[in-house]
Amino acid sequence: MPEPRHWYLIFYDVVDAKRLRKTYKLLMGWGKPMQFSVFLVRMTKRELERLRFEIARVTTKEDRIMTVRLCNGCAARVTTQGPALVPLDLDPPPFLVV
Repeated sequence: MPEPRHWYLIFYDVVDAKRLRKTYKLLMGWGKPMQFSVFLVRMTKRELERLRFEIARVTTKEDRIMTVRLCNGCAARVTTQGPALVPLDLDPPPFLVV
């Protein structure tokens, strides 16, 4: 049986501009930007650990990363005001982890 996928909101506050760009590019490969420092990502627990490892390689101790797991109902109720950065599709294809 495959490992279940869950929705996560990932928030970040990166101090250095170079690390900020690297963090943004990294997260673009995993999910969809909801705001400039907030991503919605659907992944397994193993993929989450892989992403945390990759983020740790890009950031330092002065940067802050917050991950919040959402239930399916909560993910369906995520709303944005104003123009969306990308269209929100709650059932995206599986992400390619390289």
